[in-house]
Amino acid sequence: MDQKATPTAPPITVITGWILLTMLFLSLIAALTHALPGYIAGIPVWFAAILLIRRQKRNQLIQSAILFILGVSGLAIGIYKGVDNRYLIKALEANQLIVAMLIGVSFLRIVATRSIQTDERLPPGQKALLRTLFGTHLIGAVINISSIMIVGDRLSAQRPLNTLQGLTLLRAFSICACWSPFFAAMGIVLISAPGAQLGTLILYGLPTALIALLLSAWQIARHPDAAQTNGYPMHFGALWMPFLLAVLVMISHQYLPELSVITLVTLVAILFTLTYLLLLQPRNCFSLLRTHIHEGLPKLGSEVTLFLAAAVLASGVAALLESMQIRLAPEHFTAPEACLTLLALVGLALIGMHPVTSAVLAGSILMPSVSDPNLLGITLLLSWSIGVGLSPFSGVQLSLQSRYGISAIALMKLNRFYGPFMLSVGFAVIWSYAKVAGVS
Repeated sequence: MDQKATPTAPPITVITGWILLTMLFLSLIAALTHALPGYIAGIPVWFAAILLIRRQKRNQLIQSAILFILGVSGLAIGIYKGVDNRYLIKALEANQLIVAMLIGVSFLRIVATRSIQTDERLPPGQKALLRTLFGTHLIGAVINISSIMIVGDRLSAQRPLNTLQGLTLLRAFSICACWSPFFAAMGIVLISAPGAQLGTLILYGLPTALIALLLSAWQIARHPDAAQTNGYPMHFGALWMPFLLAVLVMISHQYLPELSVITLVTLVAILFTLTYLLLLQPRNCFSLLRTHIHEGLPKLGSEVTLFLAAAVLASGVAALLESMQIRLAPEHFTAPEACLTLLALVGLALIGMHPVTSAVLAGSILMPSVSDPNLLGITLLLSWSIGVGLSPFSGVQLSLQSRYGISAIALMKLNRFYGPFMLSVGFAVIWSYAKVAGVS
């Protein structure tokens, strides 16, 4: 059934959707033409965040508020002590490149939802669960946490999601952070580790993701409930889009190296969605787009506010450190320091720190010591993936707990071997890259 634009969205929500769309266009103009400074594109993000405050969950709002207060305090002290205005401008930019990518990628949900919705009977057994694991991973690599909701809602339509299904969705999603150029993780890492190369990050991220998926597949297949547990009916129609989009981004990056990967991902997502709708849904094209602008974009409120707060925090920390001439970074950032950073960031995730915050902070503190930004980038991606998969406070785990009633304790028990194993894999990947790249 085709989606139709509905007049039910509150006026303030509709306004917010158009503000975010305006921000997307301003960000693309700034990136493609340099006719606008980045902070101009960031200004609408502030308006959108203010309008969406009342739509956010209390714990997410508290976390963003803490980051914002800390960042503003750092900026105030830094400016008082005489640092220049570049940190204030950076805060005003509000991570607009990441927010623009988030908005652009969200339009892919229009296509993905139509591709994977099915009324087919749910197939039971190990093979069905493994197809769900790998298929949801590929879909999630493009449309992020929406894949969990689409697949999870279908699996729980007739009976509640069980712990094994919850684990399958959790692993499918969290492992995406190792490599996907469409994931917020990659965007944040490319900004936090300037100079890191997408090709190198994917080259080391994909094998890591495959190891994590194979370990998860082995664990899922051996679970005593696997034979009686339903999976999702995956077909080629649901999986062609992730492959095509990944290829398009890589080709675009090859021929347009002057554009940042974040901008390329945003452009590819928007142009792909428009092309798909104009060719295959011409009669409903504008209706579907309008519905997404009015209802889909405002649902990004929590992420938008968090990225804005993270930008303020990063600017505040940088201004404070410069004003006080404090150096927290080690003398050199090599494999041992990267392994310690990975361990520390996963530890912070376990106590509730959002990976956006930890990645931004780590980048701000460590970059002065970094001689090879790819090493830092790999470390941040690994910490994001492992931390999200292990932490009961991560967004995906909180969604599984609140939306489907999955026990956090049950997931922690199933992760008791996965965590140490993936940390060991992460250390091996870091040392392998450092040896090949000659980082010493």
